[in-house]
Amino acid sequence: MPIDEIPNGSNVELEVRYSGRSVSFNSEVLLIIHNSILISPIIVNEQTIGFNDNCRVNLIVKIEGKVYLWDNVTVKLVKYDGVIYHKIDVSGDGKPYNRREAYRMYIGEDMPVYINTNSGPLALSVLVKDISETGVGFITKEDLDTNRTIRLKLKDNNSVISLSGIIIRKEFLTHLDSFLYGCKFNEKNNRLGNYIARKQGEELRKKTNNYSSPPAARGKSKSKNKK
Repeated sequence: MPIDEIPNGSNVELEVRYSGRSVSFNSEVLLIIHNSILISPIIVNEQTIGFNDNCRVNLIVKIEGKVYLWDNVTVKLVKYDGVIYHKIDVSGDGKPYNRREAYRMYIGEDMPVYINTNSGPLALSVLVKDISETGVGFITKEDLDTNRTIRLKLKDNNSVISLSGIIIRKEFLTHLDSFLYGCKFNEKNNRLGNYIARKQGEELRKKTNNYSSPPAARGKSKSKNKK
């Protein structure tokens, strides 16, 4: 996929890797200038995200159901024609990309998981390993059956995100004398997606330095609709 074939308004994702972890942010294409893509600035909790040299950033573009990847791109905050953008500098064409699973965010906290029993819901204290928009992984000494329904209540500031799922994987961890369970959520929860995106932004800000706006992007647009 050549850069000049990316339509304005296309959905993009920045996959940011740092310190052995991965964070993803969504935006959209606003302008194409030479080998640069100008996207809506990525803002979390009213703060614009910055990317330093310790971050490795991949650009993922979704067009008509197909996904393309540009590996190891450069992202800077710029002001062009009086408007603030994140500018992505790419090299070469995007490669077809097959993403098979959602980003999983590490949690590492004890939380209650609720299991239905004949006498009513039973609360189990488990170690929640990670969570994504599609499922959750947790560790407990309790021996549970696969295909069993669980409920997780995730605290989000002063509110609670209630999630329901089913156990689809089970693995015994000898070194912990415990079981690792993988659960798939029954339905998509937009609040969970927003929660994960916000936590990603908060964590990334801790790892990156404050920055000032670099010089404005220069160049001539590739189409008459681009400034």
